[in-house]
Amino acid sequence: MSSVIVSETAEFHVGDRVCVYRESFYGTIETAVVVDVPVDHSLRLEFSDGHCNHLRNGHIELLAPAV
Repeated sequence: MSSVIVSETAEFHVGDRVCVYRESFYGTIETAVVVDVPVDHSLRLEFSDGHCNHLRNGHIELLAPAV
């Protein structure tokens, strides 16, 4: 997979709820909240089970924008 985030959403913001598609885990879909948007176009996410991840590539879509 290339080192970019694939999404129909052009820009993410802190507080956005997103859906992360995990191709390597049998098509698993996880929900998370964006906690940081570094300048390198990656995303720092906090998942519903409490773990955090720095996403640099993959397929992600917006579920609900930050309020």
